[in-house]
Amino acid sequence: MEQQSIPKVGELVIATVSKISKFGAYCRLPEYNDLEVFLPIREVSSGWIKNIREYIHEGQKLVCTVMFYDKEKATIDISLKRVSPNASKEKTRSYNLEKRLAALFQQAVKMAKEQANKEALIRTALSEFSTYTNLVQNATQNTNEFVGSKLPKKIKDAILKVLEANKKQKRYIVSYIATLYTYNTRSGAEELKELMTAIKGKDVTVSYIGAPKYRFMAEGSDYSAAEEKIKNAETLIKERLTKGVFEIEKEKLRKEKENIIATISV
Repeated sequence: MEQQSIPKVGELVIATVSKISKFGAYCRLPEYNDLEVFLPIREVSSGWIKNIREYIHEGQKLVCTVMFYDKEKATIDISLKRVSPNASKEKTRSYNLEKRLAALFQQAVKMAKEQANKEALIRTALSEFSTYTNLVQNATQNTNEFVGSKLPKKIKDAILKVLEANKKQKRYIVSYIATLYTYNTRSGAEELKELMTAIKGKDVTVSYIGAPKYRFMAEGSDYSAAEEKIKNAETLIKERLTKGVFEIEKEKLRKEKENIIATISV
């Protein structure tokens, strides 16, 4: 990722705790060439802190905001307590994504057999696109900026090949809650066992919730394909269940967020 010299006041940064004192903690900023900054104890958490080590420890990565920059002393203070949980989560996500995409770029450099020029290529990529995330977004959309980039053609070709090789096929999941029991008092347990085996043969995952509830899950390249597997299982049960009850209802699943992380595996 791009290495800059000094972060701006108000900017969110990843800070690795390197040394803890009674007045606060010294931290390093990996996004800024491991620049040393200070986290005052009053900025660790709201309220009175008796023992700072109950809140943070050496080696821990924190999401902090840059609170103060003293140009004369060349010192920077950061704050942990002023960062909301949502902002912390998003910063961590974007930081980890940038690291993964940096690794992909290095894979492309290796594929193009340009390791000797790696540092120059990194400088070119980041001077033009600022971040690897922006570079990958431009590459996947084949924008004019990417096509006209000063990066050598074989590097651009290698980037596209690496992205394609690391792309995950998006899978769509459907889930249903089934109520299933039999009036067969002689061999009902065996009948249900055979049904479950047959359902799994329809590429449907079955999990036991608690009598008489089961969860049926299926996945496919689109929702229609996933739903079709459930319908096949439903048809099979209705055909084979001699005496009993079978009801099925769709379960709501939280929709997966669509972003670059969902398609890139490193």
